Amino acid sequence: MTDARPALHIADRLGRLLGLAAAALALVLFALLHVLVSRLSPVTDTISDYALSSDGWIFDAAVLVLAGGSVCLLGPLLWRRHAAVPSATACYACWCLGLVLLTVFPRDPVGAPVTAAGEIHKWASVIALLSLPLGALLTARRRRGPGARVVAVTAAVCLVALVPFVSAYLASSPLKPYLGLIERAVALGEIALLLLLGTIRLGLRATAHLGAAGSTAGLIQHTSRSGQRSVDEWRGGAYRAGDAQPGGPVDSIGQRGVAGQFGGGERRG
Repeated sequence: MTDARPALHIADRLGRLLGLAAAALALVLFALLHVLVSRLSPVTDTISDYALSSDGWIFDAAVLVLAGGSVCLLGPLLWRRHAAVPSATACYACWCLGLVLLTVFPRDPVGAPVTAAGEIHKWASVIALLSLPLGALLTARRRRGPGARVVAVTAAVCLVALVPFVSAYLASSPLKPYLGLIERAVALGEIALLLLLGTIRLGLRATAHLGAAGSTAGLIQHTSRSGQRSVDEWRGGAYRAGDAQPGGPVDSIGQRGVAGQFGGGERRG
């Protein structure tokens, strides 16, 4: 059977490069929006407000490119049995799906009546921003080493930064005038977290390999003990509760009986 590990290694590297390139392209497109649409304020207006401008297609392209890059970067954490965490997989799926929904359902303009599309956009953005750091924490909890600690700390910082954003985005808050600035800080932190999950995943998998090796060694050791127990029982007879202990009279009789059976005892007649 052909070893598939080299092919998987090449696929991982290509996926990582595509994911990094997609994330970089998304950042460039978002920066281009800030240059082309000067009427919006990076401090007060959200990133989604750029989708309502004449250059809104750039926003949609940037978000979809980021969603595709997320699939490439997070893929090895989803389809590898030793690395996948079901709850984290669900979180990563919510992150990617939420990004796609942002382009399908646009945000309501400021001061306009609330629409169903605007509500879907609002909650999709919150769920997406919440899902990625939660998935990262669930993944890092199953791993050890410096890579896992960096991912866990970055994810925790993103979750803490989400508190003022959500309070200003979904309800009235003194931080409402700074909503755009807070959102941009959260978005940059989550993109950095995405890049960490994609580039440190080899370190995260290494512990899983060690854990699998330890489990295999434990299984072999347990099997060896069971086999030794079986040999001891064959040599000294099977012992039940209340029987004499090995080395006692019953044990001696049992050994003589076995010896006689195999030709090592006294011959009759």
